[in-house]
Amino acid sequence: MARFVRTRRRFLELAGSGAVVGIAGCLGGGGGQQETETESETETEATTEAADDDHGEERPEGVSAEEFERGPVPEPYRTALSQANERRDPDDLFTKEAVKFQEADDAVEAGLTEAGRDCGNCAEYIPDKNGDGFGACAKVEGYIGSEDWCSLWESIEEAEAEAEEGEDGGETASVV
Repeated sequence: MARFVRTRRRFLELAGSGAVVGIAGCLGGGGGQQETETESETETEATTEAADDDHGEERPEGVSAEEFERGPVPEPYRTALSQANERRDPDDLFTKEAVKFQEADDAVEAGLTEAGRDCGNCAEYIPDKNGDGFGACAKVEGYIGSEDWCSLWESIEEAEAEAEEGEDGGETASVV
């Protein structure tokens, strides 16, 4: 009986290994073309860079994972105005971790927000100014994609209404 168990176990190990190798061969095939060592290294580097990123976005060329997460951002964003005209202060920013920064779809799945609320329609967002596909935020450090989300999300309309109330309040106070 013990011999049968060892033989069966060995058979299952070999069958499982064979299946994995067979599937890997099917998935990794280059259509019959032989992959060069350089192509393989390039793919590995690209995969590693994407894996370094907490939210899976590809970074702009030449930007490290640390710079992507914490900055500094390119000069056009450093003190730029957000979509609701709030100036970015590079010395007074939240970390991405502190504001639960993540992909908007993930935030919806986690129950933190509803669909349609993302950085692209947030009052604090500073849209792409240099063509790299990323913007910045008036309140959060690092590069920000328009499809991202954080707990500071505020609609542009709300921010504009608050700004108008502040202006009206200031005028009323000075008249009285």
